[in-house]
Amino acid sequence: MTSPVHDVAVIGAGPVGATLAALLAKRGLSVVVLERDIDVYPLPRAAHLDAETVRNLREIGAWSESPGWSIVNEGMDFVNGEGQLLLRMTAVDSPENTTPQSNLFHQPSLDRLIRERAIHHGATLLLGHEVVSVNEDPDVVKLTARDSGGCDVEIAASWVVGCCGARSFLRRHMNTSQIDLQFDEPWLVVDVIVNDPEVPSPTRTVQVCDPRRPSTIVPMPAPRRRFEFMLLPGETVDDVNQSEKITDWMSPYLDPSVVTIERSAVYTFHGLIAEEWRRGRLLLAGDAAHQMPPFLGQGMCSGIRDAVNVAWKLAAVCRGADESLLDTYQPERSPHVRRIVESAVGFGRIICTLDVDEAAGRDQMMIAAREANPVDIGGAPMPSLSGSNLVTDGAGHVVGDRRIDGRILDELLDGRWAVIGREDLLTDGDHRLLRSLDAVVIDDDGDFVVVRPDRIVFGTGRAALDALAEVSKRYALLR
Repeated sequence: MTSPVHDVAVIGAGPVGATLAALLAKRGLSVVVLERDIDVYPLPRAAHLDAETVRNLREIGAWSESPGWSIVNEGMDFVNGEGQLLLRMTAVDSPENTTPQSNLFHQPSLDRLIRERAIHHGATLLLGHEVVSVNEDPDVVKLTARDSGGCDVEIAASWVVGCCGARSFLRRHMNTSQIDLQFDEPWLVVDVIVNDPEVPSPTRTVQVCDPRRPSTIVPMPAPRRRFEFMLLPGETVDDVNQSEKITDWMSPYLDPSVVTIERSAVYTFHGLIAEEWRRGRLLLAGDAAHQMPPFLGQGMCSGIRDAVNVAWKLAAVCRGADESLLDTYQPERSPHVRRIVESAVGFGRIICTLDVDEAAGRDQMMIAAREANPVDIGGAPMPSLSGSNLVTDGAGHVVGDRRIDGRILDELLDGRWAVIGREDLLTDGDHRLLRSLDAVVIDDDGDFVVVRPDRIVFGTGRAALDALAEVSKRYALLR
């Protein structure tokens, strides 16, 4: 028996899929999420949220000022095997920021909260339902999902988004290949519980660039801590995933007698990007579309950017906009992701250097550079979006995080088109255009800033308003 046709079916209720479902349902769409597992994965996997991602989560109500499952991360230090500081990246917060720039979190707690928010906004979550087949008709997609009792259920939707992880069922169905950025490194990831509350928690992530064993130490919300150890050539999972070796490698950084190992597993860090993110009524997001090494903490952040980007476009198309609007999704997101993956791979190659002489040269060069200019860097710069006519020249960045007249800007935007600037300079034609887009006008000093529903700056000045009128006609965005 086929269910009523939903606007969107999402495959996968991880953080990306559940965020997408919440964003779509909040916009009034009929959304169903199909998830193979009954409950959230009980152990941490992703660990880092940047300020942009926090703002995206705040839009669906999945962030408060001081969630118990998150802590502020001051930045990241790169040190050599002798503990000498090679590079310091510091998350810089300004008084105007309404969210911390870098955060470390407990993923099961966040996953559960995002799912709750998706349900709150009206999405239907079918847990314990694994998608086993996809049938595409010109106007609808029919999914067959097998529940935990072995019964098949057919779900119909106008659009389907696969947020189903690195082994994505939908990506395999679409038969799309992946661009390999030539980074495949196995690492042992260890999460521990610190049993002694008197043990101080670090406030910075540390990348230990030691050719004898590259390692990473990640602060986590109490009582957890994370360690990551690179496998050396020739080592196997059985060689390294042993409690004696883990405690030996951990001991320079934390007394093993005060911890309990919660989880240890070997993961291979990849740099992969899907060739095709949309085929007809099928789309990919998150790990289904791209995978990246964790060295910049941008994997989940990038997936949630996918969700925010495609959510407003799907909502517009479901309300009558031209479906070619969805053709802007991959051209905007894929190059953005690729630049982040390439940066992460670059940092990974610095960290993963195993040649002793090469590492010594790297250390000498980085120490000399820091002595010549001992200023912390602010982190890897986030690229701007480009690749479509939904971004004008010089724009494509996320609108600044601040308050206007005492209110948080994001609350004023609320996922809508917006113009920030002097309202008295808007013409009658401008007001008609903005009303037809259900856009919000935010009176403020300075030149006009036109902001998309995903908080990406479309453009600035009078030219941006003229360009907005053109793309509104092009994609039939007008109500």
